Amino acid sequence: MTTHTLPNGLQLATEHVSGAGSVSLHLLLPAGSMCDTDETDGCAALFLEMLFRGTKTMNTKALTHAFDAAGMQRSGSVGTHYIRLSATTTTNHLRTAMGLLLDVATAPSFPDSELNAAREGCLQGLAHLADDPQQEISFSLRSQHLNRPFHRSGLGTTEGLNDVTIGDLHERLASRCVPQGTIMAIAGGVETTECVEILTSLTTNWTGAIARDSSQSPGPRGRILIERPTSQVHLAMAWDAPPAGHDDVARERLLSVSLGGTTSGRLFTEARQRRSLCYSIGTRYARTAEQGWVTLHASTTPENAQELVQTSLAEITRVASDLGSDEIERASRTIISSLTMQGESTAARAAYMATSLAQTGECLSLQQRTEQIERVSTEDVVEYAKRYAELEPTIVAIGPAGSLVFENL
Repeated sequence: MTTHTLPNGLQLATEHVSGAGSVSLHLLLPAGSMCDTDETDGCAALFLEMLFRGTKTMNTKALTHAFDAAGMQRSGSVGTHYIRLSATTTTNHLRTAMGLLLDVATAPSFPDSELNAAREGCLQGLAHLADDPQQEISFSLRSQHLNRPFHRSGLGTTEGLNDVTIGDLHERLASRCVPQGTIMAIAGGVETTECVEILTSLTTNWTGAIARDSSQSPGPRGRILIERPTSQVHLAMAWDAPPAGHDDVARERLLSVSLGGTTSGRLFTEARQRRSLCYSIGTRYARTAEQGWVTLHASTTPENAQELVQTSLAEITRVASDLGSDEIERASRTIISSLTMQGESTAARAAYMATSLAQTGECLSLQQRTEQIERVSTEDVVEYAKRYAELEPTIVAIGPAGSLVFENL
């Protein structure tokens, strides 16, 4: 893996994958949901939707045909810090793919005639939450736990989406879609020199830098029940963990996997296998440059909800007292296996490089990432686990009134 910064500030990460006939591109534009406000919550979502509806040189139909002619499998998503654009194609279409992706990112036309259709698509995506309580509770937990302005779902709100104008989209383009702050990662059967030459020629006239604002404030946290006449109670918890780049990241990964990252983890064993309180339960560790957090998700019947919460909290705090070396070894093997399987995909490699460069300023090889996990001893994780004895998780639940009484916990 190599990294390169162009004269205009654009960062490039590349990895040559020997024998690969494909190439994957991952472009991060610093225009994510954290740039939205309460009044324009949904601007990032609508911005992404409009990016693929034509550029200054191609209308929607011509752009779609160009993507297909290059054999590009493409996608986009809204993240907290970035809007992500990705594409995979064959190596002989590298220049075309880079050009198309950059054209979409830097020269969208934002046609007025497409705005209402794009807005309606975003509103339908938001409305889908009512039919997907698992996703809804994930967003609700995020809003409760994470620091502002990193708490937004990326889908927006009905009010915000309806208030976003074409002018807002152009302002986001001018202020945030600039080279200094943007990252492109490329993995596959390509050479670094070729990638640098192509990217330099395509972005010669692209200039600008984002105005960075590091201010943040804590979320409300606490414990809430969103009353809904559902047949199940959907439960989510979150607690603080190390941010990306912190020395304790590997320890936290091993600990959170031991707790609830597999079906042999403590939460699944106790809550599902022994007590039959739920069908599935698990944890996930996520992190950004500013903040890290572990989330727990489970669903159960209203009758079992109180016991499931109490059992989960008991297992979270108990891990600090009797974590075993066999649990840590299983967690290590799980993580390394996952890293190895991700290495099979050029798309996963490109996504990792872009994300890692954004969060930590560096890209580590698969071997280096594996060694980070292997270097952590049982004693290291056991000592680190002591912090779990004092955790006070944020808890959000969706379910019938009375199914949870948080003041009794």
